[in-house]
Parts: sequence; structure tokens; C-alpha cells
Amino acid sequence: MSNTQPITYVRIAEVLTDLGMITKEKARSVLDEAAAYATEPIKQRYEIASALEFFDVAVSLHTEDVDFADEHYEWLLTEAAALTGGKVTVSNYRFEKANPDDEDCGLGTMHFECNGKPLSFGIEQESNDYLDMGAAQQAIEALSPHDDPRDFRCVEQKGSELDDDIMVLATTEQRAGLLRHLGITFEPPLGPC
Repeated sequence: MSNTQPITYVRIAEVLTDLGMITKEKARSVLDEAAAYATEPIKQRYEIASALEFFDVAVSLHTEDVDFADEHYEWLLTEAAALTGGKVTVSNYRFEKANPDDEDCGLGTMHFECNGKPLSFGIEQESNDYLDMGAAQQAIEALSPHDDPRDFRCVEQKGSELDDDIMVLATTEQRAGLLRHLGITFEPPLGPC
């Protein structure tokens, strides 16, 4: 794999396949869906990382208004767990609001079970319209399969403009390959709350 080629969906599919992150069938399926733009160069680093979602190796944490963040966390956890191919399940999600009578309250505690193990994360977002990005990252990191060398890591953002956080499920070697071939760097894990 050469890193001098322009980065396109075709190139991303090649890299992910060569790194063992997706099958050739998955690559073909995504490229068929993206046929109209699959060979167009992707110039922005964030857009390259964001494209990983279409290949089912990443999930995005939205920085914009999500409406009812207390409900959105459950969807987000389910999406992330699905990337593990059944190695991780999320169940019994509930959000305990600090002020249950205030629909707009974003403060509280997110509770769920990961493969039957109870977990909880404090949410410190003043509005229920936005995610607590740190808590969301920690919750998704907690979904990393224990019997698998892959784990969730957040793509490092550079520059003054903050986009959605992209959480990628990959091994250490796969992350090194993503850096080498696509220029994607990763933040260290946040660790337990």
C-alpha cells in the first residue's frame, strides 16, 4: 500500500481491506453505494475519518444539537456495539436525570449493561440538546471487546474548528496503518470515569 495516492473512498476501501478491518464484500458494497463520488479525492482530514462510518468501523458523536441527548446515548451505544460483530451487547439502558421534571435538563447519569456488566457514566451537559462528549467517549471506550485486540479510540482533531468526534474500532496495528496510509491519528483513551 502506497501513501502517495489521493485519498478517495476507493483508497479507503483498499486500506481497510488490506488492514483486515473489513471484507472485500463490505468494501464492494460501500463502493457500489458511493459510486457517484467513490473516486473523488477527499482533502479534509476530518472527512477521511468520517468516511470510516460508511464502512462500519466507526461511529460519530455529534457536536451539534441531537434533541433529547438522554435518548440519543442509547442509540449511540447500540450503534457502537453493532460494530463489534456481536461480541458486545448493550442492554437495560436508562438515563437518570438530575431533575426529572425538567425535559431540558442534561445533567444526570447514564446507566446500561455491557455484556451483562452494569456500567454508569455521569453526564454534565447543561442542555438535553447536546451530548456530554467526554462521557460519550468513555461509554463507547467501555464497549471495547475484552476478548478481542480491537478497542475504540477517538480520532484526534487538529485545528480550531471542532467537528463530530469519530470513534474507531481497531487494533493497535490497524491504527498505525490508518496513520501511515490515511493520515488519521488517535487520542489516547480517556480511561474509566
